[in-house]
Amino acid sequence: NAQGLRKNNDLATKHMEIVWKNVAIFVVLHSVTVYGLYLLFTFQLKIAKVLFAYFYTMYAAFEITAGAHRLWSHRSYTAKLPLRIFLKLTQIAALQNDIHEWARDHRVHHTFTESDVDPHNAKRGFFFSHVGWLMCKKHPDVFTKGKTVDMSDVLNDPVVRFQRK
Repeated sequence: NAQGLRKNNDLATKHMEIVWKNVAIFVVLHSVTVYGLYLLFTFQLKIAKVLFAYFYTMYAAFEITAGAHRLWSHRSYTAKLPLRIFLKLTQIAALQNDIHEWARDHRVHHTFTESDVDPHNAKRGFFFSHVGWLMCKKHPDVFTKGKTVDMSDVLNDPVVRFQRK
């Protein structure tokens, strides 16, 4: 029926509402990267700055794989307090929201794969599933169904609780 179709279209439109702050952050970060590459290839950068950029990138990327993804989302391993604190600090450097939100969204992704509930639903296209979802408001079902995903283990971690405060 037409009313049901209109309701679905409204939901899809709401889901695709652009978060302009995130778009601006992406534009600035990628513009700075392009400018940095220009400086690098025209030999205007000092080696210390190149090394800093490289190690900062590796530092931040380490958290995404070792921290938010493997430790807190999948519980692939256990870590003592000093490592969890280190991973929290790298997570902040990676600009990837807080640990709880990252782990929740990832668990929702695995629980409700390729549906509207999946924050980065691949059925919406390659760009959306890799980058676009970061620039749009999340589908309302991500929050609704996200509350059904067990996050007690993550919330029991004092490092995560401290970061959320």
